[in-house]
Amino acid sequence: MNRSSCRIQLLARAFADAIPSVDERATHSRWRPGIGPFEEENQIKMIREEVEQRASIGESIKHEQPYPNSNRRVDLLLDDDGDLLPIEAKLIRFRRDNGNIDPNMYKSVFSPFPERSSSTMLTDCQKLVESGFGFPCGVLGLYYEANDEMYTNLCAEGIAEKFTLDVKYWYDIPIETVCIEPFDGLRHPHHQHGAVIAWKITEP
Repeated sequence: MNRSSCRIQLLARAFADAIPSVDERATHSRWRPGIGPFEEENQIKMIREEVEQRASIGESIKHEQPYPNSNRRVDLLLDDDGDLLPIEAKLIRFRRDNGNIDPNMYKSVFSPFPERSSSTMLTDCQKLVESGFGFPCGVLGLYYEANDEMYTNLCAEGIAEKFTLDVKYWYDIPIETVCIEPFDGLRHPHHQHGAVIAWKITEP
């Protein structure tokens, strides 16, 4: 594994290690306790702050940094003494707080069609390639599921494989799964375990 892959894996592992601790204190007035129901932006913020507090990756994690070629901002930017590695992070959570399937989640991950007000995990790959940051770059998926999930294809390994195939199919962008870092023991009845899935994009 080369250095950029190691950096991405270290970040993914640090996120996975931090999630159970964040879960213990994540409580919202609308939802049942646990980190799973929280919105994407808040989840990333809470986990990143826990990782930074633990100083578990040995380099700084900048956030919401502007793209060199646009006014868009990247979710996470690893900075190892000026060696920058941009990473877009997305929530992958197919069930709502009440256990029902969220009909919007699939398209927010796998849709290749950008919308004016938002991007998907798939379109993030194209934007990273065009960002001006250079290569490599990374994508991080925060995946949650219940212990008794009835849809057996909803698993971290399957999502990692499908996402890789879809990026190559729609954009012909070289991408590989770097790691799948599991976590479990969470409090929410429908977001009980999962994994941080990490991919690396290299120059087309």
